[in-house]
Amino acid sequence: MRKTDKHTIPDFIYKLSNESWDCVFDSEDLDLMFNSFLNTYMRIFYSSFPLIRSKSRNNKLDWLTSGIKTSCEHKRGLFLLLRSSNNPALKQYYKLYCKTLVKVIKEAKRMTLDERILKSNNKSKTTWDIINELLGKQHTTQDIQKLTIDGNHLTNHQSIADAFNKYFSSIVDKTNSHGIGIKNHGKLSAYNYLVQQGGDSFSPLVFKCTSTREIISIISIISIISIIKSLNMKNSFGYDEISTKILKISTNFICSPLTYIFNKSVSKGIFPERLKYSIVKPFHKKGTKTDPSNYRPISMLTAFSKVLEKVLYNRLMDYLNSNNLLNSQQFGFRKRLSTDDAIFKLTHEILNALNKK
Repeated sequence: MRKTDKHTIPDFIYKLSNESWDCVFDSEDLDLMFNSFLNTYMRIFYSSFPLIRSKSRNNKLDWLTSGIKTSCEHKRGLFLLLRSSNNPALKQYYKLYCKTLVKVIKEAKRMTLDERILKSNNKSKTTWDIINELLGKQHTTQDIQKLTIDGNHLTNHQSIADAFNKYFSSIVDKTNSHGIGIKNHGKLSAYNYLVQQGGDSFSPLVFKCTSTREIISIISIISIISIIKSLNMKNSFGYDEISTKILKISTNFICSPLTYIFNKSVSKGIFPERLKYSIVKPFHKKGTKTDPSNYRPISMLTAFSKVLEKVLYNRLMDYLNSNNLLNSQQFGFRKRLSTDDAIFKLTHEILNALNKK
């Protein structure tokens, strides 16, 4: 892991503040532009946050304070003394001491777990992690040692990775071959289907702009900053090691070159090549661990990729909503709509139908 503390973060910010990003603004090729930006950013990142060895902490023993250790040692001494004595008063004192110590340990564990939840950025996830730990349902991250493909046993790590890549990339083709898509329309494509539903009357998909380039830049910078702020604060990262936590720290110093790059990407209709890469981790669901179909892929995307995807998503959703292209019966994955709205509409329509009888 990398050292991120009150000394390295200011150094990172200082170096970014002195960067002019001329290598970005002087280029017209999108990939060269983004490569220059990412290389510069990562050079500063690596120089500010050196690699360090991390010591694994056992969260289960965080409650064990020096006072509790002393009390446990005293309890042990009382137990040894009681073994060599038949004093009833000492026996009663020992029982009372044990009960008190149990209460203290329970309270210490509770306070430790409460503090862990309060300090967490994702309290719901942390709560479930604690529940799973207490129930002994923790997921262990172990390397996959063997896969079985068509009766062949693969043990080489590269062969296993290639097998997973081949399987995960073939899932979409298998799904399409089973005819999952627009039903009852034969070979009708999604685009032609929309045209038949009145698509000729829709305005073309264009991105908002004015004749004043400076105004566009200001609006775009504000939207980029807003998108970065909306990302969840996480320490996980893609192949470039840049987490959303680091991205948020550097927002004010990189929003200008990012805005320029993303505007070029949108206007040219090109997604930067280096943003197409991700770390794909196979996550075991159930069944035998040697069958690749019992795994689902989890993609560790880069933070910059998430920002550009959010930019495109926001503009696409604006277009779909302004042209009423989304079905009014769709309540999932839409802003300000939820299952509560779906239940309310269903109940309302049922009551109206009953009243009309």
